[in-house]
Amino acid sequence: MERELAKLASRVRKNITERGPVDTRVSIMNHFIILKFTAKFTKPEAFMLEHMQTHSSQVFMEYKMKLALLMKENFNPVFSYIHMGLKIEDIETTFFGHDFTEQVTVFKMNKDIEVLLKNDEINML
Repeated sequence: MERELAKLASRVRKNITERGPVDTRVSIMNHFIILKFTAKFTKPEAFMLEHMQTHSSQVFMEYKMKLALLMKENFNPVFSYIHMGLKIEDIETTFFGHDFTEQVTVFKMNKDIEVLLKNDEINML
């Protein structure tokens, strides 16, 4: 399931940013789905991200909130297909690494994914 979610996450990310990540990894732990994207930003993009993060302004926080909202809108229908009623309760995303190449997004789900998998209650993509 993690591999299928990674493929899907790469497609969603490409639709949002018009460029796919270099690498996508997914981990599932109880109620959490953790996405780790490795991206390649242009120098101006990396400069802009660093500038927004290091200067006291709401712009970077608003950017992260909008990105999280887009991801939630794109992923909730998929999660609903995987298991009826499965949805994102909370989402947090952060950037780190040299030139902001790493993005980690954590979805807190309304159900324990590992339990659903163990009970064979997941529809594969």
